This record gives sequence, C-alpha cells and structure tokens, in this order.
Amino acid sequence: MDLRARIRDWLIEDFGSAPLHFEAAQEPWCEARIRAKSAAVLAGGPFVAPVLEETQALLALDQGRPPEIEWRAAEGARLAAGEVAAVVHGHAQTLLKAERTALNLLSHVSEIATHTAAVLAKLGNAPASFRGLVDTRKNRPGLRYFEKYAVRIGGARNHRLGFFDGDLIKDNDIAAAGSVPAAVERVWERRYMTDVQIEAQDLAQLDAVLDDGRVHLILLDNMDLATLREAVSRCRARGAAAKTGKPYVLEASGIGAGDYAAIAATGVDFISTSSLVRGAPPLDFNMKIVRVG
Repeated sequence: MDLRARIRDWLIEDFGSAPLHFEAAQEPWCEARIRAKSAAVLAGGPFVAPVLEETQALLALDQGRPPEIEWRAAEGARLAAGEVAAVVHGHAQTLLKAERTALNLLSHVSEIATHTAAVLAKLGNAPASFRGLVDTRKNRPGLRYFEKYAVRIGGARNHRLGFFDGDLIKDNDIAAAGSVPAAVERVWERRYMTDVQIEAQDLAQLDAVLDDGRVHLILLDNMDLATLREAVSRCRARGAAAKTGKPYVLEASGIGAGDYAAIAATGVDFISTSSLVRGAPPLDFNMKIVRVG
C-alpha cells in the first residue's frame, strides 16, 4: 500500500475545488495540542505526521520548514480523558486543513485498538494452550491496512490480510465443489502457502475434514459451546492430520459478542472475530491551537 498516495486521496476528497494556495510568509507558525476526549488506547500515531506533511505539500507552503509533531504518549499507551497525546507545530493553514483527516484517522485506529484491548480483557485466565485472539477480513474498503494495524496495537493478531497471504477453503468453496474432499482437491496442488485452512460448519463437515486428512488448520465456524467442545475432542483424539502428520490447529470463528473466556476454555487454539473492528464504539480526539507565532 502506498500510504502517502492514500493520504493524498483523502485530503483531495476533503479539499474539493476550494482555492487552497497560501504564502508561507503570510502564515503564522502555530502550536496545537491533540487530546483524547475519552479514555483510549492510542493508535495511529505514525500516520499523523504524513497527513501533516502531505497537507503542507498540497498547499504548496514552504517545504523548508516542515510541520513537527511531538508525541507525549507512546503508541499503544492508555490515555485518560482529556490527556494530551501530542503537540504539533506548523503553518496555520497546514494545521487547519490537516486537522479533520488526521483526527479522523487517529480516532478510527484508536477506537479499534481500544476495543480490541477491552475484548482481550474479557478472556480472563485463558488456558495455557490458548494462542490468541485474531481478526477477520471484514474491514471497511480502503481501510484494511489501518484497521488490522489497530488490532495489533490493541494486543490481538491478524488472521490474514487478503487472498494473497492465506489459502482458506470456506463454506461456499465446499458448496461449489460439492464436498470437502473435492474442495480440498481443487486447492491442494495449486496452493500458494505451505498450509491450507478450512472451515467446518458442523460436526459432520468436521469429520469429513478429518477423514480427508490433508488439512490440519481448521476453523470451527459458528458453533455453540457444546459443539465446540465436541469438535475439539474429536480433533485431539486424532492427534494429527493423517497425510501431513501435523497436529490440528483449531480456531473458533464467527464469534460475535460471545463469552470469550468460555470459548477459550473449550480448548481451541484461537478465537477469530470481526467484532474487533466492526464492534468498536466511537471515540474522538480534538486538536486545539494554543499558541500563534
């Protein structure tokens, strides 16, 4: 992803056809402070400086004096409501025109990180065998990179970024192929990753995966707790995929706002949920100019 090009597109969308040419000599140098308006996990800081810099470039202001940003809190730090996250210096028009794009991005990334940290806290004392909470590909178009980054800052992990970094056989792939073995066959010789992952919607489909013996990475999709426990039991009884010898890695998927601790206690290795991104409640930052000149 070209971060600078993405930011320029956002800025141009905001600027529209407004006359936006200013003389640097006529623009006072200002100091502004970015504050969290509510408690938050700070995320998105590395994206703010490029927004300021690209704004100044688009406004054709003096490049000899670039905007400056001093972070008062580290990325991933917990901020109290009203706490100063950063102090920014720049030409007045740079700050005024960059403000909304910078704050929109900072707020969106931080709210996902904040929510992810809150979901992780609900896991409580997960079993030692539990390996992590992961996200999904249910992202807003154009924002996947930023949203997945936010999940990591919040303490969870990414499932995969897209089709290019993971072979996954989903329920529709199985339906289109006609059976689990046929779906695996379609992918197996053309796979571009070392391993393939497959969804199982119920115990019958899980048994078909186990009997096929090629895939050891299994998503147990939309199963209730009792079914999850039985699915884990069946996989652990097998020990390893018959044709690869690799132990089964089990992921409870399709999880909304469930009891994460209870799900982890079933013995799955991972829990994946789109709620890390899609369930994040809004939070906000503001930027106020506190000194001119």
